[in-house]
Amino acid sequence: MQLGWIDFSKNERNKIIQTLKILEDSAALDELGIGVIRDGYSDMLFPGISTLQKRAKYFVLLPYIFAMAERGNFEKASDVLPWIRKQEDALVAVLLKNSVDTTGVVGLRAHGQGKTVKTKPLEMYWNGMRVFGIVRNDKLSVSNVCHIIYGKQARKKALSIKTEAKRREGEGFDDETAINENLTMFSSLSANYPFMTEAAIELTSEEAHFLYQKIIASEKVKSSLLAFLLREKLLFPDFNDIDETILPDNLKETVVLAKNFSDFIEGAHIRYNVIYSRSSGEGDAEMADKYIKWQNECRFDSLDLPSVFSKINCDGQTIGFINSFYEASRINDETAIDRLIINREREKKQERAKLCKPQEYKYKRPDDINKLTYRYGTAKTILKDIFDGMGVSNG
Repeated sequence: MQLGWIDFSKNERNKIIQTLKILEDSAALDELGIGVIRDGYSDMLFPGISTLQKRAKYFVLLPYIFAMAERGNFEKASDVLPWIRKQEDALVAVLLKNSVDTTGVVGLRAHGQGKTVKTKPLEMYWNGMRVFGIVRNDKLSVSNVCHIIYGKQARKKALSIKTEAKRREGEGFDDETAINENLTMFSSLSANYPFMTEAAIELTSEEAHFLYQKIIASEKVKSSLLAFLLREKLLFPDFNDIDETILPDNLKETVVLAKNFSDFIEGAHIRYNVIYSRSSGEGDAEMADKYIKWQNECRFDSLDLPSVFSKINCDGQTIGFINSFYEASRINDETAIDRLIINREREKKQERAKLCKPQEYKYKRPDDINKLTYRYGTAKTILKDIFDGMGVSNG
């Protein structure tokens, strides 16, 4: 998962890390430590996208809120962030009231219980805002921005007092640039409607065109699959349905490697569940059949693992496990495969390794073992929101 550093206090950072880890684990179970490869390809294909993001609207709502904060009047810098939090919470009811489809409204469930969510949109979208160039300086943290907002207001007050004193003394005073000594923090359109009462989760046409232009022009995004799909106004049902033949050569190579690796590593996760069910004393015949099917259909010769690894920064232990699993799977050495998987989970999860405590962690067949899709599901939602706002019927 791609994280945007928020830069709060040490305690606040620890809470955020723990929360994001819990959310990420629930979205993509990773008993075998494949996440480094999944995330590496996700960052290449869909930069700025996080599995925590639900709708594109927040990429414009958050800058709107910060623009309001710049017009505010705060007693101290530490007052800025709590105020922004309150606006995020207040928007939940507004979005639920005005939206045609409330799917993806952050805080929807909590609002129904009379509560507010701990993980706010700011945590989910800040990195994407930096990657897309919505935050003009990608080194700025939320803490930086809050201090700049307060600093501008403090300087403006001081300048106003100083100017009035000079005026009374009959002297001219031209220090207007002191108010604006910081560059504009957000490259954002202005809300041309009262968004704190009328915003819907759907993008307006102006907002959709703004995001379209920001994403395809971003230096960090313009060569990615995300930008290509946006420029070409394309959506596919699933990542594995993407037609790589229409892609530029550099993207085609990356997508093919990602697809082939997804097909291959699915076998490790299926086998994990075969071992798990067997060690629990139950034995999942359906899962065992699924593994046999994977073994018979897997195209080992088409998988170029050195090229897969060359695209990302991957640790030696993970490379060693995957290479060993590949060699054992090619000759269908189930004893070696099972030993590799058991040892790998123990290495990654230690005392939480389920295969080492099958009676403590009772086997439950997963609803499905999804192939790696590299955040395409989230990207698809963001793209669809933009296409809908632009009136693109074939998106």
